[in-house]
Amino acid sequence: MKFFFNIHVLVFTLLVFVLVVSCADVETETSGYAALEISLDDVSHRKAARSKLAPSMTSSDAVTILAVLMPAVKCESSSANSGSEYSRGLVDITTQNVKLVVPLDTQVKLCLYFFRETLSLNELGAGTTAPEGFGESGIFTIDSETTAKTISVEFWTTSYSTVTLKISSISSIGFFTGSKGTAKLKSTSGELMDNNSFTITSADNGSKSVEFTNVVYNSYSYDVEIMGFIPADQAFLVSSETETLDVKLTPNYVDIDWLSFDNMSIAQVGTSPYAQANGTLVLNVPYDLKDNVTQIISLMQVMRIGGNTIVDVTPPVDLSTWTKTEGTDNVTDNVTYTTLFSTASYLPLIHGSNELQIVLTVNDESKILTIGTIGYDACIDSDTMCLTLSWGDGLPATDDGQDPDLHSYYFPDWTYNEETTNSSFDNTSRGPRYWVYSNAANKKYSVTGDTIQFIDGTSPSDNETQIWATHGQKVGNGTYLFYVEDVSEKDVQNFKLVLSGPGLSDNLTYGPYDFKVDLDNSTTEAVNPQAVFFIQVDNNSIVRSDNVSVGDNLSSTLMQWTGSLQNSVVK
Repeated sequence: MKFFFNIHVLVFTLLVFVLVVSCADVETETSGYAALEISLDDVSHRKAARSKLAPSMTSSDAVTILAVLMPAVKCESSSANSGSEYSRGLVDITTQNVKLVVPLDTQVKLCLYFFRETLSLNELGAGTTAPEGFGESGIFTIDSETTAKTISVEFWTTSYSTVTLKISSISSIGFFTGSKGTAKLKSTSGELMDNNSFTITSADNGSKSVEFTNVVYNSYSYDVEIMGFIPADQAFLVSSETETLDVKLTPNYVDIDWLSFDNMSIAQVGTSPYAQANGTLVLNVPYDLKDNVTQIISLMQVMRIGGNTIVDVTPPVDLSTWTKTEGTDNVTDNVTYTTLFSTASYLPLIHGSNELQIVLTVNDESKILTIGTIGYDACIDSDTMCLTLSWGDGLPATDDGQDPDLHSYYFPDWTYNEETTNSSFDNTSRGPRYWVYSNAANKKYSVTGDTIQFIDGTSPSDNETQIWATHGQKVGNGTYLFYVEDVSEKDVQNFKLVLSGPGLSDNLTYGPYDFKVDLDNSTTEAVNPQAVFFIQVDNNSIVRSDNVSVGDNLSSTLMQWTGSLQNSVVK
């Protein structure tokens, strides 16, 4: 409901009123003061009720009504005398008039307090009795030409809330101890209602709670600022006794152009199939922004070009832990932060050449830097089983299309000597068979997910390689059959296949021999495809390594177990 007040203005000279205001210790920049006679006109029966009105109390229910003239600030919840008010008076219940004094040409407002008992100004000045109703006008001014003015005051029962701002960071690091911050409560018109300054303590790292009490039910907005974070503001409605608002702050953005790398290096870890990257991350913050940036949220990753494995690098987020260098020229110099970093875990290498790069992402922008190249020979690793295929020229000598393929059959359920040690073993079946070779669809043993590494060779200058158990894994138990196929023409000469692996004292070499069909009876020609090695592995050790004679195929018994040798898929 709303009450309307007619204000009749009587202008006094400044000289006459100085003594009065000085006794009240009120400062003003106005040129004079006016005496106001306010008449209350209860029009609540003609007005639609506001949602927060109290039907249990109207102006006629009030025995005592206190009117307080205030600056354009939040009305106090208590009727106690305050040093900020201009004047106060009791509304005559019979005439519903009150006389107040107001500075001219100054933004002011009326605060009214309603009570069901008879109280004096002195008693109300002590603030010991809580009002049962509350009224608040909008902001208005009175000038020397004003003789009458109508002011509306909205009335409701006293409804105060405790508003808590639970302030946290979107960064997992939280807030830094010693950081300064402010939380402001504003009206919908932007006027400051309350202000709370604070300093982050160790207990506030996860979140900081700021509380505003005696907040009248209404619409407001908050402004929250903490050093190093983007300020946050949000409108909200207060409509219950307690309100808790989650305020998420975002650290001040770091421009990716401020970041660079120094002293970058990548090194193999011994002779293992792993590497580690190291370097220095450099952040140059413009001098005028040096107090606004306290942390950096970034993602750094090291990866092998063409590979799928990505290793995270986690540089410190808190800039206070970095080495800081500040220039003497506060106009042209930057504030430079540096920190050493290394990959959180080792980066796996593949057989052959590994080109490695680092990717830095800040605010959805990335920069990429190539670190270097590392050559890794998986065949000298004691935990790998390596087969290397080499050959001479095909016919004719100018032909560049020689394309022998190295194939593997892997039977994980066909264990070493199981046919002799386990009477229940079915000699007609050896469990699942996995066909593995350099074709894109056949590079992975799908049951374990282990990737078999290949180097596919298509000319005599290449070696076709197949490597099992790289990246420190063990060679899987079971049975392996390796065979070679001349994919294009049967013309490959000087074929050799070298086997190395755990359990072998020396490398095993198969060959040389030819796929070429010629009239030279002294040359043993291979069949196509040519079975080569029959291997069984137990406990990461090659315990059986039979080879098939050149020109011979699998025995009928072995073929019954393994199936026929499949040809390469040519697209």
